[in-house]
Amino acid sequence: MGIAADPGLSPKESMGVFGSSFPVGVLVAVAMWTSGYIARLPFVDAHPALLFVVLAVLVLLGGRFAALAHPRRWSAALTATGTAATFDLLVLGSYLAEDFADTGHAILAVSGFFGTMMLLGLLGAATVSPVKQSWSQEKGQHGMCLSTFIATLVMIAIGGLVTSEEAGMAVPDWPASFGENMFLLPLSRMTGGIYYEHAHRLYGTLVGLVTLSTMVYLFRQGAGRGLRWGAALASIQVIFQGILGGIRVTEVNSVTEVGGQVVDWQESTWSLALRVIHGVDGQLFLALTAVLLLLSSASWNRPAAGEVPKADRYWTLAMALGLLCQLILGALSRHVSRDWMIPHIVGAFLVLGLIMVVGARCTMPKMPASRARTGLVLGVLATIQVTLGFYALAVTGAEVRTASSGVHETLVATFHQSLGALILSVAAVLLCWTFRDGYSGEFGHSGADSPKEKTL
Repeated sequence: MGIAADPGLSPKESMGVFGSSFPVGVLVAVAMWTSGYIARLPFVDAHPALLFVVLAVLVLLGGRFAALAHPRRWSAALTATGTAATFDLLVLGSYLAEDFADTGHAILAVSGFFGTMMLLGLLGAATVSPVKQSWSQEKGQHGMCLSTFIATLVMIAIGGLVTSEEAGMAVPDWPASFGENMFLLPLSRMTGGIYYEHAHRLYGTLVGLVTLSTMVYLFRQGAGRGLRWGAALASIQVIFQGILGGIRVTEVNSVTEVGGQVVDWQESTWSLALRVIHGVDGQLFLALTAVLLLLSSASWNRPAAGEVPKADRYWTLAMALGLLCQLILGALSRHVSRDWMIPHIVGAFLVLGLIMVVGARCTMPKMPASRARTGLVLGVLATIQVTLGFYALAVTGAEVRTASSGVHETLVATFHQSLGALILSVAAVLLCWTFRDGYSGEFGHSGADSPKEKTL
């Protein structure tokens, strides 16, 4: 549905209310889900009043930023908060599950939720003066890609917590949860391992919807060809990733429940293999969202000075392949057997050496500044990761974990895994800078398609 931009603004510089405020609403939804997840973690268990204040502040900020994205600030704030509230319906069912027997009460609760969200959004919009110009298409596209990347990074950490707590089978069926609609499982059931696994499923649904929304938005906005089809690939991959996780549960040989809690299960070889594939594919998906974030950025879409020697392409590609091998070895040692730990440790030093070589070459004269910065960040993260890896090995022990062994061990192992995923993403960005067409000694050209001048 088309909404024309305000008169007096060029099509290239402006978008309609929906095009400007929808990315803000998605970002608010991701922030709210993430805050709610952290607040309800068993080892956090924040007071509900504190969580309410945090969520209210996020909605207020959403209304404020939406008002800064388009001259029609009230409409923009309502659109952004309405978007966030719609995404929040996925988790609202868990809060209202016990009330759904009373249809009238459920309708009243949902209506009150939407009304409160929009009121807070309007209050946020009231804190700023009307702007004269709406967001550009590029800024809206970048906002959607940022939402996808952040949501996926959080999802990687949530998946790491599930593995560290050995909670992957805490909910023994799929796509249902204990035989119920997964979006209507009451919060009262989400305790211990059930919370880790069920929240993982809910957040995965959010990531899927955000990714699909990003694809539709980019196609509708006429983004560059690489960005559009990269988002399409991400949408296919996120669906594949969800199915992988579900089949991993259904392929378990047997599950023993006592009092509504899973106390034991016998994992099949196929289910164990799917655990590894699911973990590896999730990190590859994060790397793809990082590439989308880069392709939508202002730095990628403007001329750049410098040149990348051909030898650096080989070095960077070898480094990326080495990181991928490390990712697989890490998954095998984490999920299957500690026998994979020695190859993983040896590989860590080899890959660290490659990263240092690539990072040093990134500082050579005439090297593009963006590539040099990315190489520096990658080197710092890799150094921290190797150190953290030895610490994680020391605190988690020499055996594959079969149960939670404490918050400290869980957080260390999860941080190590999440940082590894982030490093792979930075390496993917470095690859893009390395193989980018159009560098020159004076000025370069991105080689990307110019976004079509189109508004929502």
